[in-house]
Amino acid sequence: MNLPESLPARLYLLAYDTDKNRLTARSQLGLVLRAAALTDLYLTERLTDEDGKPHAVDGRPAGDPVLDDLARQIAGSRPRRWHRWIGRQERGTVRAVREYLEAQRCIKVSHRALLPDKVELRDRRAVKAYADSVHATLRQPAARADARTASVLALAARGEVRTVVSRGDRREYGQRLDELAVYTGPVADALRKALRTKRAAIASAGG
Repeated sequence: MNLPESLPARLYLLAYDTDKNRLTARSQLGLVLRAAALTDLYLTERLTDEDGKPHAVDGRPAGDPVLDDLARQIAGSRPRRWHRWIGRQERGTVRAVREYLEAQRCIKVSHRALLPDKVELRDRRAVKAYADSVHATLRQPAARADARTASVLALAARGEVRTVVSRGDRREYGQRLDELAVYTGPVADALRKALRTKRAAIASAGG
């Protein structure tokens, strides 16, 4: 199986626990995928940072429906800070990434009436091999890291996707993860803020 190039697709696959055969990080996955899409657009210079807000500079479609849709949204909307864009349309983004991966035959989705849909990898070996290669980058100097792999690690750490970066990894490699986060521009820190905002809102509603 050839893995898709887009960061949201790759982070969705990495959030899958290949040992337990299930998707993890469901509560924050939408935020992580939104952040990944913003990072992808930032790395490919379709977005720039202007006064702490994403600005669309390249309207050409990239052929990825998730990235193209987000780029159109930003181009056609009033300026918002990065964490605000991360916090918008979470569920729709998860659904769009899942549909894309299903169309690419990377996953199989079984729709169930009373339970959440069951997602299965079509090639667990390929995803595990990719996860191992990503994790190996964590042990290398940040300056030697590929920008996209560095971004995956930084976003997984900020978004607490533990199939990629465990709690132990965050403690042991905290400084290196901060160095890798530089590759994402403003997005990794915005993801941390968006996650805190969401959790505070949930706690407030529950109280």
